[in-house]
Amino acid sequence: MKNEEVYIKARSDSKIYHANPGNLELEMMDQVLFDTEQCQEIGRVVPQSFVTEETAVESDVSKITIIRRLNDKDHQLDEKQKQEATQNLVRCREIITKYSLPMELLDADLSFDGKKLTFYFSAPGRVDFRSLVSELASTFQKLIRLQQVGARDRARCIGGLGRCGEEFCCKRFLKGDLECVTLDMAYTQNLAQMGSNRITGACGKLMCCLKYEMEVYKDCAKCKKDKNGEKCCNEKTPKAQAVPATTEIKKAKAINNDKNKK
Repeated sequence: MKNEEVYIKARSDSKIYHANPGNLELEMMDQVLFDTEQCQEIGRVVPQSFVTEETAVESDVSKITIIRRLNDKDHQLDEKQKQEATQNLVRCREIITKYSLPMELLDADLSFDGKKLTFYFSAPGRVDFRSLVSELASTFQKLIRLQQVGARDRARCIGGLGRCGEEFCCKRFLKGDLECVTLDMAYTQNLAQMGSNRITGACGKLMCCLKYEMEVYKDCAKCKKDKNGEKCCNEKTPKAQAVPATTEIKKAKAINNDKNKK
């Protein structure tokens, strides 16, 4: 994919930058190293549909420089930066306690070049952390950024197991790329009648799987019933039972995979 302009989603704050890839041929979701006016950061190539009023960064394209696609050495250095950022959490918590701020420190991220240190926290309301930022900057000798996160991001930072017995999807693979989850999705999947407590995740919000499994349910709904009451699908759509359910979707995927192998 060689375009004149691409969209890069920064890992540290989920902001999306409009950038020129130059001579680089980038594929969607590639991890890249890019340079801003403040520091070097790691980001991911995302489609334009990811851009919203909250995530868009109004900046001159010429000020955002994509350095390269992440290589093995970059990944190794990034792992070291993650370890250093995690170690900084201990000292940051001590300083938060010193100022008696109502904050729950969750995670930290160090920019690729080590110039910017981002701390993620949750709080019941707005927090005046001006004095905290000043002391953190003096302690770590870096550009400090404090980012307050919501319930979903809090669950992602802490981690845990969902009602399905698997690790939280937001922790394992979604990485904050999920769009809004609505109750209409639960109705479409015949799950709304189960009660709100059955379709709510550990974060207190509607479960993420309602969103990213939606396309499979839509595909099943397009199928026609045969005389036996089963869904008859075309070659591109797996054969499934009349009532879309997680177990049936897994069976449908397995059947479709077997057909492809043959």
